[in-house]
Amino acid sequence: MKWFIFIVVVAAILLVFGLVYLISGAVNKRKRPKYKTTAPDDDPKFLRDLAEKLKAEDEKPANDNTDPSGAADKEDDEPK
Repeated sequence: MKWFIFIVVVAAILLVFGLVYLISGAVNKRKRPKYKTTAPDDDPKFLRDLAEKLKAEDEKPANDNTDPSGAADKEDDEPK
């Protein structure tokens, strides 16, 4: 009989803790902020803006007197 009472008490304690855990989990799930995560390449507006930006960069005339870093040659700037 002692074991039966012990098992009933332990089961009741586990039931109470389980219910508290489930209820608090449900409450916190409702309070959690909802985020919509999308990659930039999934966004049509981003792709349109990127295409326009790349097209504008391609249309700019390239200056032959500059090195790849964009700085002017030092030899041309100095007087002889």
